[in-house]
Amino acid sequence: AEFEIEYADKKSDTLDVAFKAADNAALAKAFGMGALPGPSKSAFAVIWTTTAWTIPANQALNLNPELTYALVDTDKGMYICAESLVDKCLERWQLSGSVVATCKGQALDLIEFHHPLSHVDAGYQRVAPVYLADYATADDGTGIVHSAPAYGVDDFNSCVAHGMKYTDILNPVQGNGAYAADCSLFAGQHIWKAVPVILEALKNAGSLMATH
Repeated sequence: AEFEIEYADKKSDTLDVAFKAADNAALAKAFGMGALPGPSKSAFAVIWTTTAWTIPANQALNLNPELTYALVDTDKGMYICAESLVDKCLERWQLSGSVVATCKGQALDLIEFHHPLSHVDAGYQRVAPVYLADYATADDGTGIVHSAPAYGVDDFNSCVAHGMKYTDILNPVQGNGAYAADCSLFAGQHIWKAVPVILEALKNAGSLMATH
């Protein structure tokens, strides 16, 4: 009886999070370049989400195969987002920059990026491969969706379709809504109360581009 359901308004923190490229050579090739410009700069894929509590369970990134993505050069580094959202993203990130290359999402298939907390704690030393998915859109955010297969039907289906075993899916949240004792950095904390802690951890790691 869907007409009997009433929804309450809920405020959530939005966050833009940078995932560092694990293979600059593969990334350069995807963008049709011999090498990334500015060899001293790191390159990142930037996701946008309203569910900070799912970041500890990230296992992949989703891009739309038909969308055009841009590599944006800034003083802080090089960032990937949907070409149509570059201006909005730069404004949100409080950066100035220019597009140095573009490619279709299809070209970025399976390229790997480090978890945004991988250099902070050994528990996050893993990579997130790009899995192509139509549900990644350029309606808002960055055009790149982070995938936590334990906590979203689309994420689950995408990861399993790309060969992820059920036993490899990370599920750090217990039935009481708190992170398990073996969840690095956030063990025992309730997911809603942990949001500001996660934001602070991402900020300290240099991975938080913006939050509202």
